[in-house]
Amino acid sequence: MKKVLIGIIGLAVAFFIILQIFTWFNANHILSNQTVLKIYMDVKAEDMDEYFGLEKGTYDKNNHMIVCNLPVQPAPFKQYQQVIDFDLNSIKCDEKYTKGDYIKYDETELNDDQNATLLIINKNYSQPVGPIDSQLQGESKNIVASRQVHLDYQMATINHIVLAKDKVYEYCNK
Repeated sequence: MKKVLIGIIGLAVAFFIILQIFTWFNANHILSNQTVLKIYMDVKAEDMDEYFGLEKGTYDKNNHMIVCNLPVQPAPFKQYQQVIDFDLNSIKCDEKYTKGDYIKYDETELNDDQNATLLIINKNYSQPVGPIDSQLQGESKNIVASRQVHLDYQMATINHIVLAKDKVYEYCNK
């Protein structure tokens, strides 16, 4: 009886140690069923109206910002939108995943169609970015325009996706 109890305790300790190792690894690495999306834009401010199909002179980089609704359906309180980054020089293709710098999305959270929605919104928009997508364009004077884009991304990596005037590409795989 004593040997059986020691065996059960030993298995429980081994299982606990394995679980802790996996938890640490998952927190510090991107697993094969996860991805990280970082969206950049390589469209000049003067071409933004054409990119979104707006009347010339509508987009003003001082009064507007561009937000991307990522092609994800995450758990509650998990970020699914990000402000577009225009600084392509800040991309580091060899960077390693650091917990807290990026948000990982599991395969179960990703939309099958991989379509994201870009929104031009007023910078003085008073609500948090989260509820923007629940408003329809035209019903809110804070949403200037929207556009759908298809994002090709890979699993198990940090995807630096660049939206250019005539194409969408992964910066580190161009």
